[in-house]
Amino acid sequence: MTSDGLAGERLGHGMSGDLVWRLDAPTSAFAKIAAADRRISREEMAREIAVLAWLDGRCGAPRLIWSGEVAGRRAFLMERLAGTALHALEGEAARDGAIAAIRALARLHALPTEGCPFDERLAVKLEEARLRIDRGEVSAADYDPDNVGRTIADVWADLERLRPAGEDLVMTHGDVSWPNFIIDGEAAGLIDLGRAGIADRYQDLAIFVRSGRRNAPHLDVPALVAEHYPLAALDPAKLEFYRILDEIF
Repeated sequence: MTSDGLAGERLGHGMSGDLVWRLDAPTSAFAKIAAADRRISREEMAREIAVLAWLDGRCGAPRLIWSGEVAGRRAFLMERLAGTALHALEGEAARDGAIAAIRALARLHALPTEGCPFDERLAVKLEEARLRIDRGEVSAADYDPDNVGRTIADVWADLERLRPAGEDLVMTHGDVSWPNFIIDGEAAGLIDLGRAGIADRYQDLAIFVRSGRRNAPHLDVPALVAEHYPLAALDPAKLEFYRILDEIF
């Protein structure tokens, strides 16, 4: 794409429906434009803009360059992180990248939560989950393999049955699948922060472990987390609950 001095490429928009452009000139950046007809896209983009501004480059997050509207649709421009997406790494590079990502996640979780305006605690998360179900915004076609053939009502029943008694609250990313880490040597950047906020640390740990098993089945991802993340031991029940919760998101 070249127009009025701009050079870049339109990228796939994934499940969000957002338009994503990689800009190469006059600056190296990414532009995102929210899907016009998707409530979730509009709301998560508003959150992402606010989170990028709040983090201001901390914990490997890209800096926000501009935000506003394009043709009546919410949009923003952020700096482009150097490196390779974690899921694209292979062999020993995947292991090293996973370790860098785990350490970046630990730094994010160590941020002070006092004054953080983003609330993703379980009561808020379940209210949004119920809204998505009631509005028909959840697709069973996107379930993990072990939930294929089950109904949305089945998944909701699991959440009610398995809901943890308490929360270990930290600043979370909210959607740390492996494509959302950009690895550059021993450094790891974080992108797609539209679900970030204060939540149980297992909101992130569960998705990271699940995504690792999908993208690098040759690695023992739980063992890497146990070794490089500052937690005495992983809680299997919480890993399962937050993995199931993500079926709705």
